Amino acid sequence: MATKRHVPKFHRATPAVRRELLVDATLSCLKRFGHEGVSVRRISAAAGVSIGLINHHFPSKSGLVAETYETLALSLLESIRSQAENHAVSPRDRLSNFFRASFAPEILDPQIFNVWLVFWSMVAHSAEIRAVHFSTYGKYRSVLETLLGQLVDSGAAPPFRLRPAAIALSALLDGLWVELSLGRTVFKPREAVALCEDWVNALCSGGFPRLLATPRGKKADATPKRRKA
Repeated sequence: MATKRHVPKFHRATPAVRRELLVDATLSCLKRFGHEGVSVRRISAAAGVSIGLINHHFPSKSGLVAETYETLALSLLESIRSQAENHAVSPRDRLSNFFRASFAPEILDPQIFNVWLVFWSMVAHSAEIRAVHFSTYGKYRSVLETLLGQLVDSGAAPPFRLRPAAIALSALLDGLWVELSLGRTVFKPREAVALCEDWVNALCSGGFPRLLATPRGKKADATPKRRKA
């Protein structure tokens, strides 16, 4: 009597799993091919699915790239934030941890930088990608505001305006990251960390007067007072 051959049952992947697969394939293509990786044909081949399946899960190519952008940005932010939020150390040390994590080898990966270049080039032309850009930047700035606020609460720094301080520190971090991603012949990651430490030290010592908080009930007077003769 012939033995019945066992045929494994086909399991259909859930929409969430399919979307994750397509996002992973998109990220892989962007790392390997840069701008040329923004190709539905190339992405579908990397994911091992038909082009029609991409169109089924995403309304447009921009929608797929936008979700890839958000996934990568939030993943990197969570990686950096988790290393900074150690409540066993002082708020000042948490900032130091944030700086070191920001210039770790995995963050300075040239392929990751190439992916960001693709995202940034599409911000001006895609409302979906632009929305992700501002949303993820807002979350990044919020983490910095939290860490800086803890610094003030601890008494290690005078009261200052958190939002502009976070914007300034973010600009410093981003600029150093871009330069290091382009090449490390001018300075090294440890020097980038040291520059960020110096910036915070200057902030703590009141070195940025325009960032200091104006006491309640007192309006800032832009007109310099004349000295009495």
